[in-house]
Amino acid sequence: MEWIHEPRLRDPVAVLAFEGWNDAADAATGVIEYLIATYGEGPFAQLDLENYMNYQMSRPLVSIDNGVRQIMWPATGFFEVQLPDHAHDLVAVLGEEPHMRWPSYCRQVISTLRDLGVERAVTFGAFIGQVPHTKPIEVFGVSTDEDFASRLEVNPSSYEGPTGITGVMHAALAVEGMDTASFWAAIPHYLAANPSPKGTQALLGRLGRLLDYSFDSSEVDQEVAEYDERVSKAVEESSDFLDYVRRLEESSSGRGPEEISPADSEQLVAEIERFLQDPK
Repeated sequence: MEWIHEPRLRDPVAVLAFEGWNDAADAATGVIEYLIATYGEGPFAQLDLENYMNYQMSRPLVSIDNGVRQIMWPATGFFEVQLPDHAHDLVAVLGEEPHMRWPSYCRQVISTLRDLGVERAVTFGAFIGQVPHTKPIEVFGVSTDEDFASRLEVNPSSYEGPTGITGVMHAALAVEGMDTASFWAAIPHYLAANPSPKGTQALLGRLGRLLDYSFDSSEVDQEVAEYDERVSKAVEESSDFLDYVRRLEESSSGRGPEEISPADSEQLVAEIERFLQDPK
């Protein structure tokens, strides 16, 4: 662990998200990045990932500063996020999903959080769902608080199957005795190849309700408005896609078939992805 400076934190709450398998359309890491950009600054500490990464899978980057070439290694960053007029500050943890030694990695992250006085933690994830973009983003969640789902009006998760570092970290935090919550956003599968500000907006809103704090979300709200406009324009140009979205709406409302195979829309998905990446 490299300590850059000593943070000044008031009864901090940890918020964590990881790039990769747990982060469909960058919705989860988008929450952390938005908090850092709006309320924080550069990292106060970084965890060296040499023991946890395969550098052939996640290669270091080369940069040039005043003619000097530098190597930038993957790291997990710890950021100080100060919340004005609130009893708690945040410790934002952001990094790539490690490739190996997940239990050891979790122990090291949690040990650092304990040293900072953290007693509560929130993890964020996002997954690809068979849901239409015309409906509000569904948010699923789990918590050590029995009233969590009903109090925050999130769908309790009943998922069983493979998990990523976000699920492992959430479980490890609970084992260590921390009060934990985890929010997961369902991203429409045909939009998952592009960043989803709408998913980030939904997760940020749940965090605000959990902490009883009104985040300044004006920038992400603007991104959502622009994104919705582009998606609507792309979909409306194809009658086939309009029909596909209608079928998804009926399916998610229980009025249509139980399952619609994404394979049925592979060409349509490719078309909308190209449009969103290059709307010109």
